[in-house]
Amino acid sequence: MSDLADAVQRAHLNLVDSSKQLFELDPTAGVEAKEAWLLGAGISSHPVISNAAFRRDDDLDPNHLLDRATQFFGDRGRRFSLWTRGGRDEDRDLVAAAEVAGLQFVYEMPEMVLSRPVEEPSLPDGAELQRLTMAEQAEDFWRITASAYASNGFPPEVFAGYTNHAGLLAENVVAFLAYLDGVPVSIAMTIVRHGVAGVYWVGSLEQARGRGLGHAVTAAATNAGFELGAELASLQASPMGKPVYLRMGYETVYDYRLFMSPAP
Repeated sequence: MSDLADAVQRAHLNLVDSSKQLFELDPTAGVEAKEAWLLGAGISSHPVISNAAFRRDDDLDPNHLLDRATQFFGDRGRRFSLWTRGGRDEDRDLVAAAEVAGLQFVYEMPEMVLSRPVEEPSLPDGAELQRLTMAEQAEDFWRITASAYASNGFPPEVFAGYTNHAGLLAENVVAFLAYLDGVPVSIAMTIVRHGVAGVYWVGSLEQARGRGLGHAVTAAATNAGFELGAELASLQASPMGKPVYLRMGYETVYDYRLFMSPAP
């Protein structure tokens, strides 16, 4: 396996295992984590983030994964999203099986990587950046996430189950809040696994956008991951965030394609 292929595979495993770690922030979540797959059902019935299926082992029969996911989420009366790597040979069989099974393509987002720390920008007047050091700060983190991601169509209840606040202080996690005039308005976090700093939940309240705070929290999370020993940073970009990440030096290596299951 080439160095690039190895890095791309580790980035995918970071997403899968970081998703498991995020599901574990929700005490109500149902999680089935096997060596070959991950199934997670959060507090919300939203099928894209709260109910997701991932393949960890590229050799796993895709029909076995789909059958297990259909049973797991069907028992909960849920639809689910299947995460696949578009254009990658590793997932061609998974995409084909999903289409045969009647899953519908619903969303695509670029997987972007960066192999070096970035320069952290100056903050605008009245802004301050803080690393989360107390579990109590997690309430502000998830409140901002819920509001910021409403712009991308995520209902607020997606984040309502993230009540295990100590999880944001885990040894492999660094989370940031940016304040504007003393009010928390922007967030980002990194989870380091498999030698990769996965940057997740970058967002800003609507009134704080366009002031460079998204860039600032992303840069801080990226660099914090490298400081924890990561060799690569990875993220899945929204349309709003992609131009910022490109300017920082992130490069797209493929697109995640999400397929949604039929109603149970």
